[in-house]
Amino acid sequence: MTEEIKFEVGEKYENMKGTFEVIAIRRDSMDIRWEDGEEISTSIDLQKRIIERMQFEKELEITEVAQKAKKAKASTAKGGKHFNGLEDADFSNSVSKTTWRGRGQLGGAVALRLKNKQYKFNSWAVLRKPEVAWLDVIRQKQDDLKLQAKFYARVEDEGFFFGVNIPAPDPSGTEKSDWHAFTAWLDRPENDSWLNKQCISHGLYLCDLGKQGFSGKLKAKKEKWVIGGPEKKDAPVESLSAFLTTAGKSGPIDLRIEKQMEKDAVIEKKQTIASDMATLFETLMPVYAGAADRKS
Repeated sequence: MTEEIKFEVGEKYENMKGTFEVIAIRRDSMDIRWEDGEEISTSIDLQKRIIERMQFEKELEITEVAQKAKKAKASTAKGGKHFNGLEDADFSNSVSKTTWRGRGQLGGAVALRLKNKQYKFNSWAVLRKPEVAWLDVIRQKQDDLKLQAKFYARVEDEGFFFGVNIPAPDPSGTEKSDWHAFTAWLDRPENDSWLNKQCISHGLYLCDLGKQGFSGKLKAKKEKWVIGGPEKKDAPVESLSAFLTTAGKSGPIDLRIEKQMEKDAVIEKKQTIASDMATLFETLMPVYAGAADRKS
């Protein structure tokens, strides 16, 4: 609050020109002297208004700075800037007492780093699963949420997995979904070739997490696709889109195009894992767009 100004002889004050000393006071005026020796006679009321305005502007500036700091702090927490990395306790098949999926943690940290003009991403913790998903905020409001393509991260006891997820609907249904748009996108040779190169470059593979459509891992190998498992040799896949389409008729596929990292490597990266994830998600954005931009 601005204090009332009372001038007294011998005291010093400050106005727009600088510091001055009151050397004489009359009824409505006073004589003042600046530090450089200049003296003038001036209105007491005028000097009061000048100093009060200066005090008000200073208080206003302090208030604005405090408000900006408060907003920045709130934005920081919301945007995941407090994320310091995953810890050993986060690697569990249970979500009990874990916070890493929240928007103030990994969820928000990755969303903050996703810079895309076409989509605006936010994070959602997957119900009762050690997994977080990133979806376009507009598409997230649609009725087909469970069948939408999404970026994701999940933890297991000794591993960390992240990439893009394109779920397939129950084959007995007739509705069109992101899955159909994705397989149509993948059927174009240039898209198949591009995805093959990305998988080789970034160490990615494709799998059906629920194993209802197929088991094993689909891997890129010298511009071709192969499928393998822990107990069998790699077998060639003639056409990736045809393979997935056929597999999708067997059951509702939970397709993951993902990167796997060991727990210790993820913990060692600390908060930079969020940047690595956002970079991969940006790289795989054509896959997301191919699925999300379906016509119907």
